Amino acid sequence: MTMQQDGPSLAGQPATPAPSAQTAAPGAPAGTGPAPAAPGMDMFWILIPVLGGMILLSTFSAKKQRKQKEKMLAELKKHDRVVTTGGMIGFVAEVKPDVVVLKLEEGRDTRVTFTRDAIAAVVKRGADEPAEKTEAAAG
Repeated sequence: MTMQQDGPSLAGQPATPAPSAQTAAPGAPAGTGPAPAAPGMDMFWILIPVLGGMILLSTFSAKKQRKQKEKMLAELKKHDRVVTTGGMIGFVAEVKPDVVVLKLEEGRDTRVTFTRDAIAAVVKRGADEPAEKTEAAAG
């Protein structure tokens, strides 16, 4: 009587394949079953909510920054000291619906027109006169 083995042959006995526990469907190749998951798929499913959260946070922060800039531009008034996106610093001489006229030098009448979107920040809120005039008068 011969015994079937599941491994390599021993002592000159031929190796026989182990009987399959799965039965194949008629017409399907023998030995097919569910395919094993690709390595790293668990990490993929974890990354989806993390990336979604990052996108949501960036969207909310962009909205907040846009609202802050809209508020700053709405409150822009004459004699405010501002910085443009190009780095020019000046005092607001005129505020029009789409543009802002800046006075760049106090001693001269140098005026430059910018779109409202070109104003990056308000450095100092002005009262009725630019801050440099009030500081010069005080000193």
